[in-house]
Amino acid sequence: MADLPKGQMAVVPRSVSVPSVEQIEARFTKFRQDLLTRRHGKDATRQPDFNAERRIRRRAEAVHNRLLRKAGLQSLKRDQRAPIIELARSGAQLLGPTTSDAVYELVARLHAESGWMREVSTWIMQQMLRHLAAGGHGFAIPPFILIGPPGIGKSHYARRLAELAGLPARMIDVGGGTAGFRISGTEKGWGSEQPGIPVETILATRVANPVMVVDEVDKAGTAYSTSGASTSLTTSLLQLLESSSARHFECPFYRIPFNLSRVCWIMTANEPADIPAPLRDRARLFILEKLTAVDAIAHFDELTADCEDEQGRARCRDFIERMVARPEGLSLRRIRQLADALNAPIPDVTH
Repeated sequence: MADLPKGQMAVVPRSVSVPSVEQIEARFTKFRQDLLTRRHGKDATRQPDFNAERRIRRRAEAVHNRLLRKAGLQSLKRDQRAPIIELARSGAQLLGPTTSDAVYELVARLHAESGWMREVSTWIMQQMLRHLAAGGHGFAIPPFILIGPPGIGKSHYARRLAELAGLPARMIDVGGGTAGFRISGTEKGWGSEQPGIPVETILATRVANPVMVVDEVDKAGTAYSTSGASTSLTTSLLQLLESSSARHFECPFYRIPFNLSRVCWIMTANEPADIPAPLRDRARLFILEKLTAVDAIAHFDELTADCEDEQGRARCRDFIERMVARPEGLSLRRIRQLADALNAPIPDVTH
């Protein structure tokens, strides 16, 4: 097989690219026709008769089954094998900024929309510029954790980063206690058998560097199977946060290795002390404070830039400033509600 083009990446071994029964049968048929031509000349009958067709079909099925066993795909249904085989043949894309100018543009948008996250955005810019300078392709950042009070837009920032970078993003909520096997996947012994969200996302999008947003890692729990086996968020994440082990991750559902080393991991938490130590050791931590009046009003102004009701905007700014001064602060959600109300068209009551 030829090497993958620039911007593509092999996620599963090329050896799992098993041809279909029909493709193998076509090869056998062509071989038979070529053999007859060499033996009897160009006028030889080329179409196999019924018995020959049956023999070719049986041999093609036998070869196909042998190749499936060798690739480790024999236990999967045909519709489950198809995306794996296609991924092995074509690889997955590495999406994201391709030039330093594109990186600056992305970070400028983040700064404008979430100015209170400027330390995070600056760090992302530095990581991406270093990656591109080294000849890398696609968006690439080490795992990081956004730590701060509720309502300051940690999850929104992660989703917006993925959107601006042109990457698929998936949210993984830790609150349910089953995030461990939602990340790594499940095998027999669990209530349901399924691949993990990173593998599922890559197969669905054919993108090698999707963004995984894991919410509230400080609330990670342990889930138990019907046989008593257990898995936890920390256990599942550790093998994927380390590039060396993520490169050879074996999916328990598909039972073949996946290269998940380019998956981008963004985690959020409210309390730094409650984050498991192994996760803290493997991720960059950003401690974020509650919104200041300056940042909150700047965000409101960004959301209402096209609004012509200056008096309404002024009243909202005063309200935001008063609310931010309170101990509980003001959430981004409340600011967006104010902006949406101000931006809403005035109903026509003349009819």
